[in-house]
Amino acid sequence: MKFSSYALFFVACTLCADENPMMASLNDDMLQATQLANETNQNIDYQPFILSVWEQKELFSFGAKTLKDALMLIPGVDMTGDTMNNRTPVIRGSNPLAYGQTKLAIDGIVVNDRTFDSYNAYLDFPIELIQRIEVVRGSGSFIEGVNGYSGTINVITYAKEEKSGDNGSIFGSFGNDSARQAGFFYTRRTPNWKLSSDLFYQTQDALSPISVTDAYGNTGFAPLGRTQLGLGATYSYGDFSLKGRLNRFESGSAFGNVYALPNMDGTQSFPSWYIEGEYRHPLSENLFIDLKAGIMEDGWESDSRALPPGTYSGITYPVGFWGFYKLKSRSVYEKVSTTYTGIENHKITAGYTHKFEKVISLSAITTETVNNGTDLVDYSDSAPFLDKNAAQRHTDEFYLGDMIELSDQLALSLNVGATKTSNISFHSYKRAALVFQPYRQHILKFMVGDAYRLPSWQEMYTLNNPARIGNPDLEPEHAISYETQYLYKPTADASMGINLFYIHNTEQITSNTADHTFQNVGERNILGFETEFREKIGEDDNVAFSYSYISGETIKGNVTTDYLPFASQHMLKAALSYALAPEWKVGLIGRYSSIKERRPNDNRSATDAFTTADIVLGWENYQGFYVQGAIKNLADEVYSYPSPPSTYQDDYPVEGRTYWVRTGWKF
Repeated sequence: MKFSSYALFFVACTLCADENPMMASLNDDMLQATQLANETNQNIDYQPFILSVWEQKELFSFGAKTLKDALMLIPGVDMTGDTMNNRTPVIRGSNPLAYGQTKLAIDGIVVNDRTFDSYNAYLDFPIELIQRIEVVRGSGSFIEGVNGYSGTINVITYAKEEKSGDNGSIFGSFGNDSARQAGFFYTRRTPNWKLSSDLFYQTQDALSPISVTDAYGNTGFAPLGRTQLGLGATYSYGDFSLKGRLNRFESGSAFGNVYALPNMDGTQSFPSWYIEGEYRHPLSENLFIDLKAGIMEDGWESDSRALPPGTYSGITYPVGFWGFYKLKSRSVYEKVSTTYTGIENHKITAGYTHKFEKVISLSAITTETVNNGTDLVDYSDSAPFLDKNAAQRHTDEFYLGDMIELSDQLALSLNVGATKTSNISFHSYKRAALVFQPYRQHILKFMVGDAYRLPSWQEMYTLNNPARIGNPDLEPEHAISYETQYLYKPTADASMGINLFYIHNTEQITSNTADHTFQNVGERNILGFETEFREKIGEDDNVAFSYSYISGETIKGNVTTDYLPFASQHMLKAALSYALAPEWKVGLIGRYSSIKERRPNDNRSATDAFTTADIVLGWENYQGFYVQGAIKNLADEVYSYPSPPSTYQDDYPVEGRTYWVRTGWKF
C-alpha cells in the first residue's frame, strides 16, 4: 500500500465526523507539545504517537530505582535476556530474540551499541538523574530523525531542565547482595550559559536466585553482579551546546557465552562514551537550522571460563576453556536539520545524517585448541570471534516531516525517511498519523507506519562461536503497523485510553536451530490492545493501571504457529501511592505476566505465569531531604528469562525478592 494511500484513507475516515467548537485549535496544541517536548509534560497527549510519559516524582512514589524499573511500569513492555544476561525491553511481543527492536536516547542521543544494538549498559541508570521518560510504543519516534522499529525511549535528564537558578541532588542507597550506590548532579546557570554535571557509582554482588543446570550437566549459581560508573556533562552558551557521557558497566558472566556455567569471578563489560556538539540558530523568523556532530565509542569485553574442565569436540581441557575477549567500535556522525513554519498551517522538518561506524580494535586470547588445552594463545588474527575487517559501514539517512492543520479539530502528521548503508541495500520508512479532537476531553488518533531495523555486528559478523554464527548477507527487519487510540481526559490530572494495533513483522532475524546461523527467516503477525488509566488524586496521591493483550501467529520457514513464542499474552500492571501524612507516603505496586509459549521445536512446557507485589515507604520534608525503603517481589517468586532448547532446562532465573533503602537531598 502506498504511503499516500495511507494518508488519504485516514483523512476520508474523519471527514464525516461532526465539527464541534473548541477553545483553541488542535494544531496549536500539537505544535506547543512538540516545542516543549524536552522541557515539560504539557499537552503531551496530543502527540501523534502511542506515548507514555512519566515524571520523576511519580517514578519515585512507585519505587522505581532504575530506568529498568521505570520501563516495567509502561503498558505492553516486558523484559527478556540471553545467556549473558544482556537484558532488553520487548514491546508488544516484537521479536524477543533481537536487541535493537527499541532505541534508547538520553537527552536525544541514541545510545544503542554497535555490537548487539543493545542498551543493557544503561538499564541501571539511576532514577535520581532522570527528570522524565517518554516511551513511544509502536513504529516511529518522538525524537526527530530517529527511526523507531517497535518503540523508542527518550530519557530526559536534569541537564535539560530550563528552570532558573541552580539546583542539584546528592543521593545514595544500600540493599541486598551488598548493593551500594552514591551519586550527585548539579546545574549551574547564569544569564549567558549553563553547565550541568552528574556522577554516580553503584555495585551489587548478585547471584541467580536459585541454582541452575547448564547444557553440560553442571549445577550451580550464575554470577549476576553488576558494577557501574557513570559521568555526564552538558554545557550550553547561546545557540551552542556540548554534551557528553562516559558509562562503564561491568556485570558477571551470568550463564556463560556457550551455555555453560562460568567461573564465579567471570566478568563482562560494556564500556561506552560519547561527545556531541550542537548549534541551533534561527536564520529567519520561520526558518531554524540545527547542526550536530559527534563521536561515540562502545564495545564488549569478557574475562571468564567459558567451559569447565572436560573434553569437548575431541579436545581435553584440564583447567577448562578460558577466553579473554575485547571489542571496541567507533561511530562518527554529522547531522543537519531544518524547521520551516513559513507556510500557513504547516510545520516542515527535514534532515540528513551521515555516519561512519567501524570496529577499531579486537582481541581474542583463549585456551589453546590444538595440543594439551592448557596454554593461552592469542587468536586475534587467526581465529577472531568477529570479522573485524568487514564490521564497518557508511550510512546516509534522510528524513522529511510535516505537521498539517486540516481544521481546528483535525491535524495530520506525515513522515518519510530513508537509509543507504554501504553493505545493505536502500531502505525507506513512512508514517502517517491523524489526531482528531471533537471535544476538549476526547482525542482520537489513527496511525500507520512502515519501519525497519538494521542488523548488528553480532548478527552479521560473529565467527568461531558454537552458539551463534554471523551472516553478512542479512537484510533489515521490517514492520508495518496499524494503530488507533482513544483518549478521554475528564480532568487535567486524569486520563483513560485504549489502543488497538496490528503489526506485521517480516524478515525477522533469528538464529537457525540447526547450525546457529543468523537468518532472515522470522515473521510475526501481532494483534492486540492496551488500556491505561492514570490519575493524580489530590496533591500527593497517584494511581495507575494498565492491561495489555496480544495474540497472533509466527512463521519461520515452513513452520507456522498460532501463538507468539517468548511473549506474554496478558500483562496487568497496577500502582498506587498514598500520602499517610504531609511528609510520609506509601506505595503499592503489582504486576502480572501470563505464561510464555516455547518455540515449536522445544518440547518443554510454557514458562510459568509471574506475579509480583512491591511495597514502598518514603519520607521527604520541605527542605528536600528524603529517605525511602522498598521490598520488591514480596512473595519471592523467581522470574526467569526463557532459554533456547537444549541449553538451560529451567531457563535463566534472574530475579527473586530484593530490598533497598535510599536517601538523599534535593536542592
